[in-house]
Amino acid sequence: MNLSLYRPTELEKWLEKEYRSIGIEYASDMDLDLISSIFDVEIRTYAGPSFAEWKEDEYSFIFLNAYLNEKQRREVFFHELCHPLQHVGQQEIMPKSFIELQEIQAKNFQHYAAMPSYLLEEFKSVSPSLLVKVIAEEFCLTEPFVQHRLEQIQKRVQSAQYEEELIRRRNTKIVIDDDHVRRVIAELGRKQLEGA
Repeated sequence: MNLSLYRPTELEKWLEKEYRSIGIEYASDMDLDLISSIFDVEIRTYAGPSFAEWKEDEYSFIFLNAYLNEKQRREVFFHELCHPLQHVGQQEIMPKSFIELQEIQAKNFQHYAAMPSYLLEEFKSVSPSLLVKVIAEEFCLTEPFVQHRLEQIQKRVQSAQYEEELIRRRNTKIVIDDDHVRRVIAELGRKQLEGA
């Protein structure tokens, strides 16, 4: 996996800065209690649906369903973490479209926060056929989640490659000399004869 062309979003840069501030340098460092501590969020488990509850500058809780397995719990945690960090208001009284927007934002945040791009360098020598499985185990995430995140990263890399190609083409000078002109004229003449 080549990340040399990957350009992290501003959110990813912010998360990286926060994670590095507490020493997260490897996938194995992604401890939920440690991460929740830097954002001053308390994790609680109970026998109901997962959700976040917070009051700005007072408290932040993430309630996780106690029956989720470890991988599901981690994925839900990172989704719910977005709400107190990036959202305001109570979804119970919001318009449906605003709730949908917040949920889309939380899904994006979840992928960036659970599997930060800067931590993927340690997997660059892993065989592509094993990559999803190895990363899922190291980050303690489900394979579909990891597959989605890797596709997201690959799309951003492809976009950067396309941009670089456009810049390269824009900066390429075309040399037109007498030989080039003769070849173009000969080719045009040949095409006209074929078309007649």
